[in-house]
Amino acid sequence: MGLKIGPSDVLSNNFDLWIVSHGGVASNALCDYLEEKGIKTRPENYGLICHKSHPGTSVDIPILVVYGDYEKSIRSMDRRGFLSANATKMRFGMNLPEIKLERLIHNYPADPLGIKFFLDSFAYAKNENLDNIQFLEYPYREKTLEGVLRDLGLNVDVSSFNLRERKKKWLPISSPVEKIIDIYRNYEFQK
Repeated sequence: MGLKIGPSDVLSNNFDLWIVSHGGVASNALCDYLEEKGIKTRPENYGLICHKSHPGTSVDIPILVVYGDYEKSIRSMDRRGFLSANATKMRFGMNLPEIKLERLIHNYPADPLGIKFFLDSFAYAKNENLDNIQFLEYPYREKTLEGVLRDLGLNVDVSSFNLRERKKKWLPISSPVEKIIDIYRNYEFQK
């Protein structure tokens, strides 16, 4: 079986909570923690849907959207080699890491990674009452996380969950990544 590039559907009967992010905001660490607590967050196709935009129709599952800290999250994704792949998942619902950042900048100059498109899709779905959606801005505190999970119908003790501190030293970045960071530097998501 070859590599699945998507698109992929969100099948609510496969998990308890859909955690999505634009990447680089510790959503995987949160998924791991909640899985240990017995909350299913990683369906078989998680790799295809963890950065997928809301489809515009109800997926009938609580949704937690983790976002924020754009400059550092972009640097983190770039350092780990996920920037292009995450961008194509957000924008197209497909894993297409071969699409170059320069092409995304050229075709989508105001939102090359699709972060605004991604977040707006969930804000729209929440405003239309399509699903129970909560937003969690990174970095966040334990009490904030606990409250958001409670609003999603999940009572979870998060007292032992710790966000890892970000790396203090950053590697040099390419010109396209610098340009992308400049585009998102002052972006403020309006829920």
